[in-house]
Amino acid sequence: MLKLLLIIGIIGFVVAGMLLTHYLEKKNWLPNRWLTGALVFLIILIPSILFPNLPMFFKQILYVVSGVLAIIFFETTRLMLERGQYRGIVPAEKKKESN
Repeated sequence: MLKLLLIIGIIGFVVAGMLLTHYLEKKNWLPNRWLTGALVFLIILIPSILFPNLPMFFKQILYVVSGVLAIIFFETTRLMLERGQYRGIVPAEKKKESN
């Protein structure tokens, strides 16, 4: 039962991150993709170095924020790929036509 709740919680977390990404994009509040990617690591790294005795509650909050930012980073990349805005990638349909 606990495993099922964990799986449902993880799926809910990912879906909530995706919905947040789409909401931020709709409102034009979506930050730069590379800034978001860098913040994923810095949000955990800087407080851990500056405050080595940080309570576990605050660390868990930082992990959740870092996870949401990672989902935003990858969802933004996926949206850019779908729209053809990602440079250096040749869509599969165009590649097949050139053969």
